Parts: sequence; C-alpha cells; structure tokens
Amino acid sequence: MNMGVCKSNSKKSDAGFSVIELGVVVLIAGVITAASVVMFSTGKARYQLRQKAEKISWQIERARSLAVKYNQTLTLGFSSENSLFGLTCTSCSGPKSELPSLRMPTGVNLSAYPTITIRGNGTISVSNGTIVVSDSQGRQVPITIANSGRAIVGDLSEGTVIH
Repeated sequence: MNMGVCKSNSKKSDAGFSVIELGVVVLIAGVITAASVVMFSTGKARYQLRQKAEKISWQIERARSLAVKYNQTLTLGFSSENSLFGLTCTSCSGPKSELPSLRMPTGVNLSAYPTITIRGNGTISVSNGTIVVSDSQGRQVPITIANSGRAIVGDLSEGTVIH
C-alpha cells in the first residue's frame, strides 16, 4: 500500500467556474451598474435643470414675438409669490390669450425675479440682465437677456452646496 501518493481523478480540462470566480464577476458587474446609475441620475438632473432654464427663455422669446406682432409694449414678470412668470400688463388681452403664464418649476431657485419691458420693436428693458437658474445641488444655468431682445441660455456649471 502506498500511502504517500494521492491521485485525483479530476482533469485539468474540466469545464466550469469556481464560486470565487463567479463572485468576482458579480462584484465587478455590481460596481459598474452602481456607477452607471449615479452617472445617469446626475446627467438626468443636469438635463432637467437646463430644460427649466430653456422654458423661462422661451417665455421671454415668445413675449418678445407677441410684442412685435401686436406692435405693443408688454410687461413680463413674476406673480407676487414668484410662482408664475407671465405677462403682467393690464391692457394686453390679445397677447395674454396667446401666452399663458409659466408655472415656476419646483426645486429651482432664481437669482433674480426681474420685470421685463418689451417694446413693440422687440427691444427689451430689464433691471437685471442675467437670471441664474439653480438647483439644490449647486448646478447653475445663466439666462442672459440682451437689450436687443434675445434671451440666451448659457452653459450649465457645477457649483458647491454650502449648508
């Protein structure tokens, strides 16, 4: 009897993975999935903030278009509680019927709530030419209102949140 030699019947070419190999693959897949979810949610929040700034800019552009159409001076501003953004002029029923007020989205802060005067030739007078739209994460999108009547949405920037 030879007790010092132990032979295994298994061959090196046996197919299959060990539990450790499968665990490593599952762990790597989990890390990649978690990173993707974080990146997607950040990208989605950035996109949504930009879209909110675009809506405000569109409201200004549309009011300008109506001022030219009606050849009338229009006033665009915010409601007393800053929840609505629309035409505030009293003698502009035609344009008001074509441009409903924009309900300000939740979770968004503005750096200013200006009153904008738009003349019939399309030029704009505004007390503060830049409105910065920001969210609770410190992301910011500037809207620049030029005297010529253009509202330009700038690039989104990441800020820091101070608690």
